[in-house]
Amino acid sequence: MLPDASVLRALVVTALPLGLAVAHAGGLHEGAPVHYYESEPDTKLTRFFAEAGDRPDLRSGDERVVLDALLKGLDIPAESQVLVFSKTSAQNDRIAPERPRAIYFSDDLYLGWVQGGEIEVASFDPRLGMVFHLVKITGREPGSLPQLVRERSCLNCHAGSSNRELPGLMARSVYPSGSGLPVFEAGTFHVRQSSPIEERWGGWYVTGQVEGGEHLGNALARPAPDGAGIELERLATGPVANLDAFFDGKPYPHGGKSDVVALMVLEHQVGVHNLLVEANLTTQATLHRHREMRKALGEPIDGPLSETNERILRSLANRVLREMLYVEEVALPGGIDGAADFQRAFAEGRRKNAEGRSLRDFRLYERLMKYRCSHLIYSEAFETLPGEIRVRILDQLHGILSRPAEWPEFSHFGESERRHLLAILRETVPDLPPSWR
Repeated sequence: MLPDASVLRALVVTALPLGLAVAHAGGLHEGAPVHYYESEPDTKLTRFFAEAGDRPDLRSGDERVVLDALLKGLDIPAESQVLVFSKTSAQNDRIAPERPRAIYFSDDLYLGWVQGGEIEVASFDPRLGMVFHLVKITGREPGSLPQLVRERSCLNCHAGSSNRELPGLMARSVYPSGSGLPVFEAGTFHVRQSSPIEERWGGWYVTGQVEGGEHLGNALARPAPDGAGIELERLATGPVANLDAFFDGKPYPHGGKSDVVALMVLEHQVGVHNLLVEANLTTQATLHRHREMRKALGEPIDGPLSETNERILRSLANRVLREMLYVEEVALPGGIDGAADFQRAFAEGRRKNAEGRSLRDFRLYERLMKYRCSHLIYSEAFETLPGEIRVRILDQLHGILSRPAEWPEFSHFGESERRHLLAILRETVPDLPPSWR
């Protein structure tokens, strides 16, 4: 008697290459269909350099000129600047409390620069996910473009266990010594929007304040007098408006600023982008496995997904939405006091509905945003998701906002906010699936 279909499928799974039957041992981005290391990336950064030609600012400018050209050319606002002085980068020898590393970001790119060093850029490829490059400024030939180098060593940290072995972003909070070197035995934190304020920004400079919360920023760690553990040496008491008392801010495009609101937006984006990358790569692998299975069974490759693969995609969609909809966002009862310049820059180009409401509208008390759906729904990382996962995310999002009783884990929305979000999204997100009509 021939085995039934379920037994035959099980036999086929055991015969498939290991990378198809289970997650790839080194991360699913390394195997088919992604082939992360063997594929040439296509990102906003690589396209910018492909079109750079004979630009004199890039060919002959010093590091600050090149930095300004990249920020302008890649549409990354200088006002997004946040400053980190802990030695938690590939360029640790150049970072110190008196010479912090600057990070700048937009919806699609993250750029890091430390004086005298290379420029680090993380940019998004629709097939590969997050890709990491160094823009090599030191040692270049006079009159030549900075070399764009993709270094595999970046993934030693950026594709580690904290990122589920996938290429992603990191926001770390540490206890920094006087040199900026983390006191690792004191512990570290991987910061997300759910992280308590008390765990954030160790090794970072912070301008502005979170009212009623004491963070780890603007402080150094030193051994406690009794030799048991460490204590913090606060570089300032109370909120700081400008950091010029701690280091020379003139070399930085946005001076001595490291805005608290920019830091919180950055941490939100890190969490959302990492889940979008995971959703993208996992969907690619799931669909590849589906096609290979059906080929092995002699079935049409465009047949419906198995229940197992459907569960994978539904689970992914749910996890993405939990992050995008701020389900676990830390409460901010006292509010956040940041500088207006970042908030103005962040609002530029905002997509708004007929009533003028936007996903970029800040609230800054009780919570970060007025309308709690991530602005990264407009990002390249979201817009280029495989259709199979993008539609599932948007269908569930519509259900959460229009049929809240069916989605109790998203009960943090009130009726007014749900109604406004439906209107904003319906009027500003392109290519919505039929469930939105």
